[in-house]
Amino acid sequence: MRSKKTVTSYLTIRMKIPRVIPIVSLCLGLCSLLIQCQTGRTQTPPYLTGQGLGINSVTLMVHDIDSAISYFKDTLGFNIRRSAEKGVFEGTLAASVSLGDMSSFEFLSVDDSVNRDSVTSFIREFLDARQGVRLFSLSTSSADSTFLALTSSGFQMDSIQSYRSTSKEPAGWSWDDGDPKRKSLDFDTSDPPAHFPRFIEKIGFDYHTVNDEWKTYYVYQRMFSGHPNGVVGMNAIRIVVNDLGTASKEFRKMNLELIEQNDSVARYHLFRNQEIHLVAPKNQQLKEFLAENGEGVFALRLEVANLDSTSQYFDKMLPPNATSWTRQRLTIASEYAMGVQLEFVQEPEDQGLMARMYAPTEELDSLAVEHAASLYSKYCELCHGKDREGYAADNSPSLRSRSLLATSKNNNFMRYTIQYGRANTAMAGYLNTQGGPMEYIEIELILKWLYEMSGVEEAVELSREPVLGDIELGATVYSANCAICHGENGEGISAPALGNPMTLATATDHFLRYAIAEGREETPMIAFKDSLSSDKIDGLTAFLRSRASGWDIPKPDSVNIPSPEDYVLNPDSDAPVFDLREGKYVSSEQVNQALMDSLRMVILDARSEVAWRQMHIPGAIPVPYYEDPENFVNDIPNDGTQIVIYCACPHAASGRVQSTLKRHGFENTAIIDEGILVWAQMGFPVRNGS
Repeated sequence: MRSKKTVTSYLTIRMKIPRVIPIVSLCLGLCSLLIQCQTGRTQTPPYLTGQGLGINSVTLMVHDIDSAISYFKDTLGFNIRRSAEKGVFEGTLAASVSLGDMSSFEFLSVDDSVNRDSVTSFIREFLDARQGVRLFSLSTSSADSTFLALTSSGFQMDSIQSYRSTSKEPAGWSWDDGDPKRKSLDFDTSDPPAHFPRFIEKIGFDYHTVNDEWKTYYVYQRMFSGHPNGVVGMNAIRIVVNDLGTASKEFRKMNLELIEQNDSVARYHLFRNQEIHLVAPKNQQLKEFLAENGEGVFALRLEVANLDSTSQYFDKMLPPNATSWTRQRLTIASEYAMGVQLEFVQEPEDQGLMARMYAPTEELDSLAVEHAASLYSKYCELCHGKDREGYAADNSPSLRSRSLLATSKNNNFMRYTIQYGRANTAMAGYLNTQGGPMEYIEIELILKWLYEMSGVEEAVELSREPVLGDIELGATVYSANCAICHGENGEGISAPALGNPMTLATATDHFLRYAIAEGREETPMIAFKDSLSSDKIDGLTAFLRSRASGWDIPKPDSVNIPSPEDYVLNPDSDAPVFDLREGKYVSSEQVNQALMDSLRMVILDARSEVAWRQMHIPGAIPVPYYEDPENFVNDIPNDGTQIVIYCACPHAASGRVQSTLKRHGFENTAIIDEGILVWAQMGFPVRNGS
């Protein structure tokens, strides 16, 4: 194989790994065991990419990146959302096209504003001669394990490189903590073999969850990509080689799964429908490609939702001689795709059915309607009734109420109800991360179906400001008008439990007020706007909000947003020492114990200020993840005080805040693993604020 090269051009951070590893067998065994524990699948060591997602990217090198982007977008029908930015290789510009299967292909060109001599040499030399695909990479969940797998198979590898994938400096609340975001592994970094892959690991990416919840990630990515030409994913990277037998042996040494081999092609399976094809130069086109370019990628095979529709699209956009048909495959010649042949095939039937069945679009596909109805029948009908009429069991409310659905369409009330359930009621949590049977996308599908079945097209927009009212008056109104159905202590008798922490955590003041004033049609909940004065309705709303800390507490004091001098809880105590999962997540039990022990902490609520007012952990400071953090960060002590962050997601907003704090030099941070909703479900203390 090739000798190791010194890498100096595009790397921000370098991590050296020695070539000779005396304990490689032990390491491989441990890595294999780890993957088996994570996936539940048995893999024979050494494994190449772990839980990687197949093709990471294919890099198309072009002379003019702006022209390439315009052509691929306006003529070839790819949805390209971002303009070119500084690339990871020295002296380059890059942009990428995301596909539904989480693969991508990238455009790369020389930045004309830099000294040409500073451009990475193999890129400069390639573009001096031609345009086309020069690099392709596979996704790996561990570059370190890939290194071990390849070196144990006899390959000589360059060191793993850690680098940032963007040159932009992060600002504001951001998941970008300033550290490297990618690891790459090459056979030869300074001059990568054109027919061998690179391996890319996204640092911090949750490969385990994506594999386990592939339907959710795939369908949403597919919806987001939305390519007018109908492309939904990468089917195969096709590589022409001088000697098919020799090249095939090298790929088998990588522990890739061989599907088929004959004297023309060797096909290797990567991930789901993705493959690598090694192709012998049997026809004149491939012989000419090999003579002019050497071994490398000559074609990309892409999956489309409907091959006939894709063909009709290109018939309108390209001249007749640009396309051809072979064995149910549409091909665009390389001269019409900037040096790479593009091939289009019909996606597998089961994949297309899955996309139709699960996509929670505004107007559901007939297959999605049928599937959503089956999910409702399986999980909801027992209590909410066959026709969503409610009260079939456990006093479960009607899900035909337009006012309930319309007022919850633009917030998380219904979503969190299904995901997390209602503690101490018959309503369990149905999200798989809570021990339930459904992925996120299935819950979204049920919600879309409920809106559609009830004819809710537009949301009822409600103010997110607090409702101010006389709490003592509200208590009297509740006892006289509400307790008979909702219970003296909000426990729920023949109507929903209003003393439930999840209800109060997810319902805004005006959501509650609207239900009181307007009622809920299709339920016994009448409208009180004609029988109760506005002051009484306001007082009742304020009373319900005050029950966030418990139904039988005394009249609460006003809770205002803490000022900077009050950020630190128990400033004269020691900071807690937490046992963190993955170095960043702390359990609710540990944080609650630290509160009970009066230990020194700062607690940050990463949700909106409205959500903080509805319910928060005592002493928490609202730091909405979308507002400018720069001034606020200066008020947080960076002296070893434990900083605890939470949101409801349970990690998205809090993760963004934690990364921002890390970028500003705060190291002693932890995210509450379960989030505020489960915290409240567990009966730990909460407050509402003003």
